[in-house]
Amino acid sequence: MIFLQKLAQTLLIAIGLQIPGNFSDFSQTHQNFLWLIETPTNRVYLLGSIHLLSEEDYPLSQPIQDAFEDAENVVFEIDLGVPEKEVADVLLDRALPDNEDELLQTALDPETYALVEELSVEFDLPLTFFDDFEPWFFSMNLEVARLLDSGLGLSPKYGIDNYLFQQAIDSDKEIIALETFTEQIDILDSLSTEAQQNLIESTIAETQTVTTLFNEIRAAWRIGDSASMEDLLLSDLTSYPELYDVLIIERNQNWLAKIETMLNQTEEDYLIVVGALHMIGDMGLIQQLQVMGYAPEQL
Repeated sequence: MIFLQKLAQTLLIAIGLQIPGNFSDFSQTHQNFLWLIETPTNRVYLLGSIHLLSEEDYPLSQPIQDAFEDAENVVFEIDLGVPEKEVADVLLDRALPDNEDELLQTALDPETYALVEELSVEFDLPLTFFDDFEPWFFSMNLEVARLLDSGLGLSPKYGIDNYLFQQAIDSDKEIIALETFTEQIDILDSLSTEAQQNLIESTIAETQTVTTLFNEIRAAWRIGDSASMEDLLLSDLTSYPELYDVLIIERNQNWLAKIETMLNQTEEDYLIVVGALHMIGDMGLIQQLQVMGYAPEQL
């Protein structure tokens, strides 16, 4: 199984893209996908991450670098240092169906499965392997395979979260995870058959336009344009209520309680690094923190 660890870490919101230049070009005239909440006793930064990038995308902008330097604690969705064998064991265990009705071919309608057959050949995702698992497992692999095959020079090792995770280790900063890897995969495994069909349909629909779509997302991300990010990312996801609720809303609500605890700490500062999709929209972390009475400032 190729890319097993990084596929799991990127999940379904890997929105890394490539546009000429690097992030530092924009730091003087544009905002970043980065927010700061200052309390009387500490600072908490929230950075919307892109999980796949290219080597050309570095260095990161100065505000992001400054936030990292300021924080004693760096917070990620999961512990990115989970051993590869543990990742593989969890993935394969959770992706196995409880009954034949949950198998990839059985769970999908014939038209969708026919498209899966075509894409499995195009992206070297053999159905002799994936037919033994649930649809979400194929969808996750297709999502990342199309990004890595997009010609955009992407790799998970250049993703912002992976980069900052390694920097945090090298700088001996405290590393905190908002959820475990097992919890993250359990979220996918909890999806209904209908939601898994929707997930694959959405992934397939974007396959032919991946380069254009991601370039637009990347352009919006680089200048901190949340409104455009909402148009590009949320318009599709919100049309699938179960997916939006399980993948974004429920997780955000769980994280908010932990973020509020960090905001109530004394002296220790935090940089929270999660997928950009979690920051935007009415149910995104930024607006929900505003509802809670905080005043995130975009940097």
